[in-house]
Amino acid sequence: MAKLNVILIGILVVMFAAAGVYAYVGSIGNEAMSVHYMTEQTWSDSSCSGCHAGVYEEVSGSYHVEQDMKKWTSIMDYGVDIDSIDEDMMAVTYGQVHPGGGYMSDYGVDVDCMVCHNQVGYDFEARAESIASGDFENANEAAIEESRKEMQSETLYMASYMLDVLAPLPLVTEVHDEVNGAPSKALCGSNCHSGDIATTAVTWNLEDSASYDVHDSVDCQDCHETEEHEIGSREYLFASESAHMESEVGVVDCDSSGCHEGISHGGMVDAHLEFISCESCHIPALPGSDVTDTPVIKEFSWANGVREDVIYDSEFTPTLSWSDGVYYDQLPTAQERENDSVLKPYNIITGTWWDAGIDEAVLADPDNSSAIGDPIDPADVLSADGDGDGVVTDEEIRSYDGDMDGAADYPNAVLRTVDLYYQISHNIASSDVGLADPLVCADCHGVSASDTLQNVHFGNVTQNCSDCHTVIPSINWKLIGYTTDPAETVPPTNFSSKTIEVTVEGAKPTEVEREPAF
Repeated sequence: MAKLNVILIGILVVMFAAAGVYAYVGSIGNEAMSVHYMTEQTWSDSSCSGCHAGVYEEVSGSYHVEQDMKKWTSIMDYGVDIDSIDEDMMAVTYGQVHPGGGYMSDYGVDVDCMVCHNQVGYDFEARAESIASGDFENANEAAIEESRKEMQSETLYMASYMLDVLAPLPLVTEVHDEVNGAPSKALCGSNCHSGDIATTAVTWNLEDSASYDVHDSVDCQDCHETEEHEIGSREYLFASESAHMESEVGVVDCDSSGCHEGISHGGMVDAHLEFISCESCHIPALPGSDVTDTPVIKEFSWANGVREDVIYDSEFTPTLSWSDGVYYDQLPTAQERENDSVLKPYNIITGTWWDAGIDEAVLADPDNSSAIGDPIDPADVLSADGDGDGVVTDEEIRSYDGDMDGAADYPNAVLRTVDLYYQISHNIASSDVGLADPLVCADCHGVSASDTLQNVHFGNVTQNCSDCHTVIPSINWKLIGYTTDPAETVPPTNFSSKTIEVTVEGAKPTEVEREPAF
């Protein structure tokens, strides 16, 4: 046995010596071996497939790479339907937050694993600027150019080379994941999904985000289930077959195992969960632009060819409305209650833009139709301002002849003003986290406290909530189809006296302190 131990020790010494030579050769600039540093921006079958077999094909076919660009925009972004933007414009615009591959491969931008997995030294802004300037070929390279030499000389990478020779997987992972680990909330939120701030006031990017969201320490993929590089998302309504929604992964429910399974608020409140989502009560308020440092949109208008916004300067209350899923290829307008509908919180953004008036659904009800229709390019709207007074009238846009062929380009143009419902899922509050405490019974059913309040809220005359409320109530019963508060009782119930408790199924009983027997 002693002899065997000596032989094994000798083999290990030789292996470490070889590994040291190998590491040294690589660190002085051997390009063929430098891919092992994971600082080259291309996939290498010889270097990557040994541990990540089939991953390149997985990623190339994933939803994030094969993204249907309609999902990546809205009428708010540019005032035009995505179909009216040519491919080159889409590439320089949306390619900045695209991981490469897919349609971006036509421009020479291959899948860059480091977009999601790099933990240090990745310059997202440099990559975005390269794509925006049309320098597609060097985009991925630009992201790592400044930091590559420094990274490749660090002891951590030298050790990575040695471990690559010895290949004890647990040790490789310890080093590898420090450099190229799982996607983090910071990577997702700061570099690709920061646009959600404008519509849903997410606080991912704030240093004190833990003050606004009780799930601050949870990474995105903990809730957005991920399988074979497909990242779970909401259920989309009316998605096409090419929308890559055939994956079975989704977003975990609040009461899923490992989350809030077994938690109860009592029989009466729990019964509400058949038609109201947890987040409806647990997102009682959202931060305004004064907190996010990014404009949170309340209204936008392209009526005169230049986007004009009204923003939330300070915190505001989301609106509860019915949801049976999220529209995929339609405007996110209000939904009617269906069998499986539940109430969810929304930021309702009122948008105004000109439409060519070709779609029959738009012409029939321009302000309530969910059809995208045929939005007019803002550049044409701006050019239609014949007298240059900054206001585009019906007559001006309907008589506009941009192609100078003697015929009006948009003779049936109509100005649409649509309430767009942006569903909110983040900024979950608890009793000690968030801008406000979770809603209680009276926040929704306070109207039932008296006949007078019932008459004010459900009378024939539509009331402006802000006439009485400095903070707008979370729920407008008339808006979601009720003629009276469904909790109305005779005599009226004072819901402000009702409390909501939290119990956990199977929890350890509260210990009772007793005096010693002796």
